[in-house]
This record gives sequence, structure tokens and C-alpha cells, in this order.
Amino acid sequence: MCLVAFTASAQTNENVKTIFGNGKPNLGYFVSPSCQFGEIAGSTAILPGIGAGIIFNNKLSLGLNYKFSITENTPTGESDNRLYLHSQFAGLKGEYSHWPEKVVHLNFYMEAGAGEIELDLKDAYELEYVDVPSEDAWFGFFEPGLAVEMNVWKYIKISLTGGYRFVGNVSYNNLTKNDIMGFTFSGLIKVGLF
Repeated sequence: MCLVAFTASAQTNENVKTIFGNGKPNLGYFVSPSCQFGEIAGSTAILPGIGAGIIFNNKLSLGLNYKFSITENTPTGESDNRLYLHSQFAGLKGEYSHWPEKVVHLNFYMEAGAGEIELDLKDAYELEYVDVPSEDAWFGFFEPGLAVEMNVWKYIKISLTGGYRFVGNVSYNNLTKNDIMGFTFSGLIKVGLF
């Protein structure tokens, strides 16, 4: 009796769909240049970046990301306007695609890693002698978000994302974690074998 029940349930379970499929997972890969916008230290920061990763059955991906600020914004509270706040972020990013076979679909993502901020001299003042603080501050960050992704071509996808950056304890000059935390908006292109 137990053998019959086990055989019947085993046959039923073969039809269950899973993220990794019913056998060997289909692996893909991608490279993704991106550009993120978000508020850092009281002004909008632009952070171009690059990422790369692997995809399991076109649904679940895991990759590495790196982005850095290119805007030369003086943080609020900084008395010397010849200085700007430079920031960079590096970490792991996991993403789950809902209905990836549809032309337009949703992706849920989480990114976590380490960030760094430091004051630097603006390019316009590079010939002047300015006493630039040499220290920097490192912190952990965690960013969950949602992406609307479009399958443009067999090897190309584009995404628009919105997320929220949480950061660990930050103490740098008069900046705190509240100056780094906030909403982020990104555009990215994925090129690869999906």
C-alpha cells in the first residue's frame, strides 16, 4: 500500500515546476552596464556602474556589481565648496524574474555589499593647494528593489529599477548614515546568453 502511494506521489511531483527545473539547470550569463541616480549628502548623485553574473533557468540570477559617483557635489554642511563627496559601492546582487518569457516582466532584486565615501578636490581647483582630508569611511549597504525589464532581443534586455538603499553606521566629518540612505533609480542594459 505504501509503495503504491509513494509511486503515485512521485509521478505527480515530476510535473511540479521549480526554479531549477526538473533536471540539470539551464545556465546563462550576462554583463550589465548601468547608471543609478539617488540622493547622497543632500544632492543628486549619478553613479555609473558595471555588473556581471550567471542566470539559472532564466529566472534566478546572481552577480557582482560595482558603481561609483561622477558628480562633484559638495555635501551639505561642508564649508569648503572646492571639495566634493566621492562614493563607490561594490557587492552581490540576486534577482528573481517573474514571467521572464513575456516581453515586459517584473524582477525583484536584492543587492548587498560595502560602500566607501571620501572628500576629494573638484577638477576645477586641481591647480590650487587645498588641504583635503585623507581619511575615508567604509560601511555596509543593503538595497532591495523592483525592476521593470523588457526583452529587446535574444541577447539584450533593458531594465528600469527603483530601490531603497539602507546603510550601516557611517561617521565621516558631519555625515551620518541618513545622508547616504535613500531611494535609488537606475537604468541598465543586460547583454548575454539568457
